[in-house]
Amino acid sequence: MINFEEIDWNVSDSIKILVTKKSFSPKKDFNISFSGKNKYEETKKNIDFLTDNFLPSEPYFIKQIHGEKVIDLDRNIFQSYVADGLVTSKKKQVISILTADCMPIVISSICGSIICVLHVGRKGLEFNIIESAFKILKNYNYSFEAWIGPSISKDYYLVDESIKKIFVSIDKKYEEFFLKNSNNLHMDLSGIATYQLKKNNVNNIYYSGLCTVKDCKDLYSFRKFSDEKRFGTFVWIE
Repeated sequence: MINFEEIDWNVSDSIKILVTKKSFSPKKDFNISFSGKNKYEETKKNIDFLTDNFLPSEPYFIKQIHGEKVIDLDRNIFQSYVADGLVTSKKKQVISILTADCMPIVISSICGSIICVLHVGRKGLEFNIIESAFKILKNYNYSFEAWIGPSISKDYYLVDESIKKIFVSIDKKYEEFFLKNSNNLHMDLSGIATYQLKKNNVNNIYYSGLCTVKDCKDLYSFRKFSDEKRFGTFVWIE
């Protein structure tokens, strides 16, 4: 299944977001990642199929490392491809993120002139990749909105106390995003992402409502299956 996300936000209709799912008829394994034991030829066929049928150009991929680096494609297309975020204002330039529990976060100017896509998991929140993105985006005098795509929900994301201590040492406000349930400690990734976005003056934030673990029939989940298969989030300006 391939979904063009229909988000009821104030952003220009020129912004397109496409999210792949586990299967796309007749294929039942529509993996987008080349990592690990994934078969190169099968993954390439999947990406070529997307490019030929749904995307306006070949997607720009990066080597994601759970860090804070964001590449501004408008400034320098020859810089390292190792990063966890992309920014562009170029029309029909497809930027992409691969995930399987982490959050794909799309940030767009309301006028539709510039877009950003981020790969944000626990480490990305700790390093505040959202702040890194806005060091670029703040150079533009625009208002922004954001969308948080399918990712692991707090109901299924268990961490230990050491993780909580790290976050609370950064900002005491983070304590409210760690929830105790019996003997388990749950971490609210999208809650922290929302907090960080609002600190960067993004007040309108939207959510897919899908959890990669709960909805694992349609979405890849590393926590659920411990493999390296990923679904993709592709964004461009029409």
